[in-house]
Amino acid sequence: MKKINKSLLMLVAVALVGQSCKKELVDINTNPYLLDNVGPEYLFTGTTLDINLNSRDRTMKKYGTSMTYMQYLVPDVATPDGLSGAYWNPARTTGPNPGLFYYNDYYTGVGRDMNRIIDQINLLPADKKASYQGLKAMASIVEVYHAWRVADAFGAMPYSQAFNDGTYPLPAYDFDFDLYKVFDKKLKDAATLLKDNPSGQIDMSAQDFFYAGNYGRWQAFANTLRIKIAQRYQKRDAANLTSVLNDIATNFASKIISSVPETFSYTHTRDWNDNVDDINNILINYNASYAFVEFLKSTNDPRIKFLVRENDLGTNYAPYNNAVTNGTPATKATLALPANQVRYYGKHAFPSSVEGGFDATGGVRSVGFPLVGGTNENLGVLSAIQSRLFVRNGGFGGSDARSAKTFMHTDEEFKERTVVMKRRTLYLSYAETCFMMAEIAETGGNGLGKTASQWFYAGVQASFDEYKALAIDNLVPNANQVVIGNFATNLPYLGLPSIYSQAWVNFLAQPEEAWAMWKRTGYPQFENVRPGVPNRIGNGSSIAYLEALWNGTSDLVIPRRSALQLSTGSNPNSDNYYKAIQTMISKDAAYGKDALDTKGRIWWDKQ
Repeated sequence: MKKINKSLLMLVAVALVGQSCKKELVDINTNPYLLDNVGPEYLFTGTTLDINLNSRDRTMKKYGTSMTYMQYLVPDVATPDGLSGAYWNPARTTGPNPGLFYYNDYYTGVGRDMNRIIDQINLLPADKKASYQGLKAMASIVEVYHAWRVADAFGAMPYSQAFNDGTYPLPAYDFDFDLYKVFDKKLKDAATLLKDNPSGQIDMSAQDFFYAGNYGRWQAFANTLRIKIAQRYQKRDAANLTSVLNDIATNFASKIISSVPETFSYTHTRDWNDNVDDINNILINYNASYAFVEFLKSTNDPRIKFLVRENDLGTNYAPYNNAVTNGTPATKATLALPANQVRYYGKHAFPSSVEGGFDATGGVRSVGFPLVGGTNENLGVLSAIQSRLFVRNGGFGGSDARSAKTFMHTDEEFKERTVVMKRRTLYLSYAETCFMMAEIAETGGNGLGKTASQWFYAGVQASFDEYKALAIDNLVPNANQVVIGNFATNLPYLGLPSIYSQAWVNFLAQPEEAWAMWKRTGYPQFENVRPGVPNRIGNGSSIAYLEALWNGTSDLVIPRRSALQLSTGSNPNSDNYYKAIQTMISKDAAYGKDALDTKGRIWWDKQ
């Protein structure tokens, strides 16, 4: 059995009470490394408990990194420096590090513990071991998914020698250019276990918060993840993607995620993201981007009602009504302008946009409108991203005065903390699967029975369905009344640019995947935006564009990877760490000059 570093672990023992089965499983949550007599199924529950949301900073980290990189969010600031911080200035030798949590989370949590579960199953007596093969496959799939995310963003990680300090006290690093095939084999082995559907498997319906013990859905996810990883490496190994697709078609009856209920996602056991004194940063300090809002408006996308919060220029906001009634003649005339009847505006992302020439879209959200008597009514002209998808009550009700409940619109609900609101995190959705398969079919690959356009339109419909469900669950105003109409059937299909455009919209809740898609494909492409000069953003073509990040001198650069860093203090494995950095540099100079050169590329991110 692998050696366990017990200094990292803490025992949590809670008496069981006669409540629902799920509540019992949450209460029994104890650390799997210290509870040898608990069955592997309970260890799986404890290990995955509120996975990837065990700390609120996991949500906040998205705001200033992937959500900003992919122009879903723009800081609500009025200075060039305030809009520059997330990006590299090509004239400088230092720049930002995304600092993703994947690495730490894998080694101190899910990676370590899934290996522990697999080890425990392997040590069971033969007759009992047979009934745990489905769970073993599940644990392997979860382990691979999280390990792949580490390799995907950092490029190197101890893997084959990890979690075995007895034999490998100083584990060597493995690299993404080898691991993608290791991951594929593990996923295929897991899918094979599940395909064979051995009889007598334990019932995981109460212990599995992903799929409620549906082994068939786990198999579909394993196959879909194989395709996703192979597609990530397509520029380096196109033959591997072809092989994976053909294998799934031949040996697994083309079984992949094929409906919204099969989306790989997680239902959290408690009301994470309830503390609105920090996570509501998305409401207070960020606006929706001009590029995102204008694209949604230009295609009459009904999802805008799920994805973007209305600004304050409407009768569902009391201060607006006051400004209309008691404003100065100039205020009344301004609010009557057609431009001020629009409920969705985004902010420009590039630094020089604050220098003028863009009206409200180049400014900050709050604008003062004079009232008779000399006071002002401040109204938010710009829109926020729909913060209810990320934080309870959209972030209202926090200690910051800017989040006071009085600033809510009259059609927005507020639920007190005594009311539990569960959240569901998407990891690999049916909509994403559709867009992935549409791209494969469009480029001549095996579409597993559907054409590119069929996959594309199925993806648009699935994206609407998934976001509507999320919006209803999180009390987005009037979400249950929004219908898709003929949007999914009338949207023009123009090949790859259409696929990437709709995938970009869909990835709002998974911004790291939008970032990866942009690195892999170059889409959405950049468009220069200058005052008074036509550009293609929101031009009605149904193709999405990002704004080039012009600072008046040059275009700023988006980071492309997270920095692989040595842990602080003395680290006895530093020799292997420095060897790993040099190996990645020698494998491909595009990695950059050192680990901190985050505008450099992981090997899969080929130019």
